[in-house]
Amino acid sequence: MVRKVGMGRPVDGASGNGVQAERWEDFLDADEVLLWQGAPAGGIRFSVEGMIQSVFGVFFLSFSVFWVVMASGMASGSPSGPGAIFPLFGIPFVLVGLWLVVGHWLFDAYRRSRTRYALTNKRAIIARTVFGRRMKTYPIGAESQIGLIEGGLDMVHFAERVVAGKHSSRIVPVGFRYIRGGRDVYNMLREIKQGKYR
Repeated sequence: MVRKVGMGRPVDGASGNGVQAERWEDFLDADEVLLWQGAPAGGIRFSVEGMIQSVFGVFFLSFSVFWVVMASGMASGSPSGPGAIFPLFGIPFVLVGLWLVVGHWLFDAYRRSRTRYALTNKRAIIARTVFGRRMKTYPIGAESQIGLIEGGLDMVHFAERVVAGKHSSRIVPVGFRYIRGGRDVYNMLREIKQGKYR
């Protein structure tokens, strides 16, 4: 079960913008102990899924721009008539194309820059301050499915979510993305599952 609560930006010290940040301890239960805290690496991080989206976006954007250019050419014969606004209908499609090609990379980097992670003896926590302040918690127990993907930056996952598509659904792992020292965090999760910190 995932629990959502409102929150600030739980890091120690000042948040860097003149506002004092809340501590993780402000959100923990009395019998809860903070074992680890961290944040995903910043910058643009490429993925296979993102590349597929960008390739599709190139075709979508190309067609959208072509459509706007053609519509503009047809409307140039009557610059003051109703046909003059016809090319404007293509602008939303151009914007969608730009999102598919580059926008989603930039947003992912922005979202990670405003994401913090924590692991306690009872749960994993993902906190974000994007379009509001949110914190999701994932209880860790003996039945939790955990995993580790190692690389230059690691991913440790401890939950799953179902993403519904047009014709099918797929399961996406939920966890701490693009972190360093993922094996240590994974070992902590194993120990939590085994009841070491109770």
